[in-house]
Amino acid sequence: MIWLSSFPRSGNTFFRNVLFEVYGLESSSFYENVGEPINYMDFPFVKTHMRPHELQPLDLNIPAVHLVRDGRDALVSMAHQRKDIYEPDSDFRENFLEALVAAEESYFGGWSLNVEDWLSRADVLIRFEDLIENPIAQLERLRSIYELPEPNVEKLPGFKDLKFGAPQYGRGKRVAGNEQEELEIVRKSFRKGKAYGWKEELDRELQNIFWSYHRNMMDRLGYTREGGIRKLNPDFDYQVIKLLGYETPLAEEKYRVLIEANKLLMHQNDGVKRYLLELLKALYPVTQNENSRWQIDIFLKGRVYSLKDYGERLFDSKKNENHYNRYTRISKSIRGVLKLLVPKAYRDTSTKYVKKVMMKVGLKFAKSMARTRYAFERMKSGKEAARENFEAQIGSVELGVYDLVHVPLPQHYEPFKGTQNNYLVTLHDLTHRLFEEYHTSSNIQVAEKGMQFFVDQKADFLCISETTKKDLLSQENIEENRTHIVYEAADNQKFRPNLNSNKGLFVRTVYGIPQSPFLFTLSTLEPRKNLMNTIRAFDELLDEYPEMDVNLVIGGKNGWKSKDVLQLKHKKRIIFTGFIDENDLPILYNEAMALCYVSHYEGFGLPPLEAMSCKTPVIFGDNSSMKEIFEGYGLAAKPDEVASIKEQMKKILLDKNLREELREKSIERSFDFSWRQTAIETLGVYEKTITKTNKG
Repeated sequence: MIWLSSFPRSGNTFFRNVLFEVYGLESSSFYENVGEPINYMDFPFVKTHMRPHELQPLDLNIPAVHLVRDGRDALVSMAHQRKDIYEPDSDFRENFLEALVAAEESYFGGWSLNVEDWLSRADVLIRFEDLIENPIAQLERLRSIYELPEPNVEKLPGFKDLKFGAPQYGRGKRVAGNEQEELEIVRKSFRKGKAYGWKEELDRELQNIFWSYHRNMMDRLGYTREGGIRKLNPDFDYQVIKLLGYETPLAEEKYRVLIEANKLLMHQNDGVKRYLLELLKALYPVTQNENSRWQIDIFLKGRVYSLKDYGERLFDSKKNENHYNRYTRISKSIRGVLKLLVPKAYRDTSTKYVKKVMMKVGLKFAKSMARTRYAFERMKSGKEAARENFEAQIGSVELGVYDLVHVPLPQHYEPFKGTQNNYLVTLHDLTHRLFEEYHTSSNIQVAEKGMQFFVDQKADFLCISETTKKDLLSQENIEENRTHIVYEAADNQKFRPNLNSNKGLFVRTVYGIPQSPFLFTLSTLEPRKNLMNTIRAFDELLDEYPEMDVNLVIGGKNGWKSKDVLQLKHKKRIIFTGFIDENDLPILYNEAMALCYVSHYEGFGLPPLEAMSCKTPVIFGDNSSMKEIFEGYGLAAKPDEVASIKEQMKKILLDKNLREELREKSIERSFDFSWRQTAIETLGVYEKTITKTNKG
């Protein structure tokens, strides 16, 4: 027996009919809680849409073939099937979005998760696009796991033969009651049988939403946003390459890289820590390939760890739960208990009462626990303990075995004092020189020592924007070929449009935000972020439009409120959320009319990109890398001019057409950045730096 797995509408029925007609091999089906009148295990092939852990039997020795299709085509076909066959009164758009989100792992886990599970389980991977182009060639690949009989190629059915004929499989025998109805089901089930039909079905908005939810898996499989299949990357896509039956070239050279990672010890999730964590997460798949040309280790707490072994501890998905996810999980458990203990007649009333109590008491408790957890973890990591780890010398570590040492921040030079090596340093900005007034003297001193150390070491510098590179070349007398530009990105699994209105309502309640529209900004004590001018601009906006129902929400720690804020006329319309759980931040971006991030200077500007990934328009500072990255996709304001900031707020709030256009432009711009691409380009810089040094 062999599993024939796929997400629905990915070509499994076509595959089974070719298998039957050309090879004479019958197949059966397995679905959860759907009994078959015959024993499906008596058949050589068994179709299923279930995920691997849901199969019966769970025997991992049973071979598996997985069929995959461009997710947009699969979901479009699924939405039509529901509308045309199962629920004729349903709406195509709603069907598509429901299947796309696959809330609580409905729809067989959703397209990406279903494919993810089967990539780890399958022995053979077949793309629908390859299958319809050359069915025999793809089925012949099954010989690696099954002794196929010789094919009768003359009996190969075309798609139209199946659609307008009476195929062995796909006749809807469970749905219809007679042959006439069965054949009508066939005509509706076999829709077009072509690749990239989604282009004729999905508007700009639906295309953008799909890509925001499923771009990671689409990238892994080689599907492009425009439509088509790109060449796979052997460093990152080796698993898919192997399952598709392609040969992977053996690496001619192998490289060893050490990445300094002590920033992970700091509890605060600042930009540098996020950069390091996301880069390591994106590089992690490279280390899982036994034949990889890269060995990547991390230096942490004075010791060296293999990223291959340490990665699972770093990327625990349970850490990414937000308040709503916790609430949903807990409430689901409580509903299960009520189902057992409460009579059916009182169950609905009891459930409503419990929900009401959870919303009243549970929210305050959740927020309090989040703050307590934050304080405890910060105390545990501690500034002194973190400082000791930053200064921990490389000691007994033999640096000479590494072709390259990557340091994610110049200030982290301490462990490497007294050593010589091939160094690459990520440079986020040079504000300690360009804007000394925004830094403490101790921070300037440490940054200068780090810069001097790496300049003396003839290190290469990885700059996160063109702006940062220009600043570096203007400040230091170094060769341009020692500088490289690799952009950062937003975590597109976390920062994306929220299609669950209950989640938005819940998170608003947690942070005391009314249901009226609001502009959002992030608070910080750092003058460079220019928060006070944003607040003044909002106050003046309400002077001009006192009837406007809008608030300014300032996210971040309590205690920022200065005398200047208390003296404003409209201070009651300014809401300080206090501490925000980082996993609730995407929801707040989604709920906002716009993010106001009118900073005086940014080396890159992650918050605006995170907001744009959520389809939230951005008002940004008309300077530095923000012009480089966001100009044309948001609204630029002059940080020193309150009137300029106010004018852009007016445009966002009063011009609905502009706001909607910026929403689509924002998310489309966010697609130009991904941590996968950052990791690919970073490996390119590694190789370039290593080979340049070896030749030199």
